[in-house]
Amino acid sequence: MYKSFATSLCQLTTAFRSLDRHLNLVEERLARVGDVSKAERSHAAVVELSRMYLDCLRTILGAATSHGADTGQQPTDHMILASRHTVLTDMCQTWLDQGAVPDLFNIKWLHQLTGAIGEADRAIRPQWEAYAGWGRSALRGFVADQYDCLLDSVGGLTEEELNAPGVVGDWSARDTLAHVLAWEEYGWMILSQWPEPKAGTLTRWEVGESEEEANALLLDHYAESDLIDVLGDLYTFRRRTLRFIDDCDDSRFDSVGSYGLGETGSLTLFLLSMACHCTEHALQILDARAPRGR
Repeated sequence: MYKSFATSLCQLTTAFRSLDRHLNLVEERLARVGDVSKAERSHAAVVELSRMYLDCLRTILGAATSHGADTGQQPTDHMILASRHTVLTDMCQTWLDQGAVPDLFNIKWLHQLTGAIGEADRAIRPQWEAYAGWGRSALRGFVADQYDCLLDSVGGLTEEELNAPGVVGDWSARDTLAHVLAWEEYGWMILSQWPEPKAGTLTRWEVGESEEEANALLLDHYAESDLIDVLGDLYTFRRRTLRFIDDCDDSRFDSVGSYGLGETGSLTLFLLSMACHCTEHALQILDARAPRGR
């Protein structure tokens, strides 16, 4: 029993790289629901976390160390996840000392985990700006992994499956990839003009009265694009982004600039957010495939 628990704990720790990124999505969604009770919001968060947790175990096992495996290095995100990992292992050690091994798929336990991670997350939030400490090679490896996760997520799907709704609301896998492409184009606008985009170059994305409306309008831009074109463009932006990282001098790599839409921050954090956007939607596609055994 304890061996099984230890194995599950190891899997959960490995899955943290994706799971932890997506906790922020839960918070954003709940913040937009103003007329729901605290208990209902809490339940929604736990349900969402449970789904993402299962996604991570099913699809991301081993990915955290993939580009460090040959060198024996620690996972590249070790610096950021150290505090979260400590919180998790401390909680688990307490349970072990008490002789009470929790069910890792139990909603109540996940609820406790949500709170513990949230506390750790708030405590180390400033460290997110320290991703430059990874070094160029580690950040590049992380970014490449996330692009590959997205591109691989549709492998083996038929045309009918690619166009079937239900990945994100009514979006199909093809729609989801087109959505990512829209924001990859935005990301390249930011990177290619770093640290300050020229006036008028971001107007295409400054649309809609809400995030949902903006995404719907942006998706219309690709209504006539077939999947081959979308995948080709995504691969192009993967190549451009990795080349951008390679070509940055040290001062630019460590610099702060405009993200557009009224936001500013470090270049490394912007690159990270672009990469995690790919992972977010790759997981959604993989989750939609699971019931069909694809």
